[in-house]
Amino acid sequence: MRDADVTEPVPAAVPIAIDFPRALFAAEALKRAALVMMARVTTSFEDTADGTRCLLTPVSGADDPAILERDFRREVLDQDLRLLVEAQTESVRTAILGLAFSRTGLQG
Repeated sequence: MRDADVTEPVPAAVPIAIDFPRALFAAEALKRAALVMMARVTTSFEDTADGTRCLLTPVSGADDPAILERDFRREVLDQDLRLLVEAQTESVRTAILGLAFSRTGLQG
């Protein structure tokens, strides 16, 4: 074999473990954050006694693990706050939609 045909094995990425307390963060927020970050990390979840452990495995070796962790934590917080706002404004959104559709003239 020629040297050009031999490829070096790619070392497996070491997962970044982040624990999120169940009392502070909704599981849905963790899932939404994982979806947003999926181009940069593969995320797996483990139940712990106090909450959820997220294991982030970088998709590329080029990303700094500290930055990936920081960005994931920020995204979880953002998604958790979005869920809170959704819950707090649900009745207003429902009323607005009900009013909007009641004036369409489509009702019998």
